[in-house]
Amino acid sequence: MKKNLYFLLSLLVLASVILAACGTPATEAPAPATEAPATEVPATEAPVMGPAGTEPIAFPDGGKTVTGAWSQEPDNIVPYYSQMSYAVWIAQLTLVGLGEWDADGNFVPELAVDVPTADNGGVSADGLTITWQLKEGLYWSDGEPLTSADVKFTWESVMDPANAVLSRTGYDKIASVETPDDYTVVITFSELYPAWQTLFTQGPNNAGSILPKHILEGQTGLESNAFIHQPNVGSGPFVITEWVPGDYMTLLPNPNFYAGRAKLDQVQIKFVPDPETALAALQTGDVDWYPDFSESDIETVGALEPAVHLLVVPGASFEHYFFNMGTVEGVDGQGKSDVDGFCPFKDIKVRKAITLGINRQAFVDSLLAGKTSVPATQWPNSGWTNTSLQPDAYDPDGAAALLEEAGYTLGADGIRHGDCNGTDTKLSFNFETTTKQIRVDIALAVQSDLAKIGVEFKPIHTPAGTFFGSYADGANMPLGKFDMAGYTTGFYPDPFSDNFFCSQIPNAENGAGNNNYHLCDPALDELLTAVNASADPAVRKTALDAAQKYIYDNYYVVMAYARANVLGYVDRIEMGDMSDYSNRNWNAEAWNVK
Repeated sequence: MKKNLYFLLSLLVLASVILAACGTPATEAPAPATEAPATEVPATEAPVMGPAGTEPIAFPDGGKTVTGAWSQEPDNIVPYYSQMSYAVWIAQLTLVGLGEWDADGNFVPELAVDVPTADNGGVSADGLTITWQLKEGLYWSDGEPLTSADVKFTWESVMDPANAVLSRTGYDKIASVETPDDYTVVITFSELYPAWQTLFTQGPNNAGSILPKHILEGQTGLESNAFIHQPNVGSGPFVITEWVPGDYMTLLPNPNFYAGRAKLDQVQIKFVPDPETALAALQTGDVDWYPDFSESDIETVGALEPAVHLLVVPGASFEHYFFNMGTVEGVDGQGKSDVDGFCPFKDIKVRKAITLGINRQAFVDSLLAGKTSVPATQWPNSGWTNTSLQPDAYDPDGAAALLEEAGYTLGADGIRHGDCNGTDTKLSFNFETTTKQIRVDIALAVQSDLAKIGVEFKPIHTPAGTFFGSYADGANMPLGKFDMAGYTTGFYPDPFSDNFFCSQIPNAENGAGNNNYHLCDPALDELLTAVNASADPAVRKTALDAAQKYIYDNYYVVMAYARANVLGYVDRIEMGDMSDYSNRNWNAEAWNVK
């Protein structure tokens, strides 16, 4: 494949930057090694306006090129087979869905004409049937028509037990997909599924690209399929034409993209070892943007203006600390954990005291440059937030008083102790999180704060690959072998979460449960179940407000800070607006250079 001289020189300069740079990766988990050999995919013949004429995908000499830095290399690109954010971001460039989220967080059509609603006849009165109408004249990048048959095939592929997809959630609620014509998709659910907008649609926190039937039909074991790893035919604004593992990826415009040919002539993704290397490459101009700085990098990147611009977009994800509420007895026979959680945490006064005893706003201001906030609930920066709730202010005196009321008095060693279920117990416990530097820094701040109220907080930093392990892996969180833990999660774009349900507590009989809080509270189960009892967003909002208030009133979670998307980019690139729901790549066809 041809490359212009400028790009070759850029690669050489960037290689020298990588060799000179050092630092600890700030990613949640390392990218799995890519075993595929270095490949160069031939330019794909594809019609510009449809099957009538053909024009090869090619990079014009002197064309408009941008280069991004990726500190994780995707394992697979098709998102049904990868949970890596970096993989989903590539999928947004290459494989699109029926709808997506725009820069304002609104759900908008993509391959479809409109978003189905009750008013336009797309949502049935009982909420069980959703009808999508596709745009006419859709084509894959290789010139084959993209029709309703591809949507039906996508569902069949996901549900095929011979394909090891990561999740079938939601797709398994579909009773049938009918295609009365090439442009109409009628999806009938076996039961009410209010989160239907997350299916067959693309975004950073859901992944529902439409798959090409003409390429994958009749194949199984798709988790190992070459197309799943490197799709060279797509429906997005760009197509992967070259991928050299460990080095770079090249994407060229899809001449059949439904919204018209992208403004750029080429997008390069350069794989780098860590954000520090990406920052160095931004400073030298060898890359144009990096999408995944940490909040702790805000001041560093911001200090480089105007050569490097900083973009901080408030997010719906959040960093939180939580108590192990596990009990081997369970509640009314359900929600049993293999291990009992730390006894004092069963007392709401202790949980509230720890919340009041952490100066959360101080580390937001000092370590996060004041660019984010302390949220009150687990649904920050979204239309689902219960705005009547406000985060508790730092109050060490109030915290100490609560601990006294709970019967925990200061010992000679400065650590409080008291009776808990008949045993003299110190308020001394472990806190487990990853090795990410900002988590190390914040844990030290929390340790200092809690020591002032007589609580010994002992951080343990575990590599992300181990920390986020499964029950079968023997990881501490699902096994319940921790006192307190902390990490980032988010309940969006659909607000429903089953992470608090009794039935989701991992144990010997249910190792796949995702309730890492080990909290079984039937009243909370009931409140969260009501969130999904209607397809009406207004009814769901009322139900979710009640659930948020219940969690807030019971101090089940210590909200640390709302996460933010932190990006760095050089002045020559124009990328448009984004929201946390859309991510940077949602409108890549509009990207340009000055």
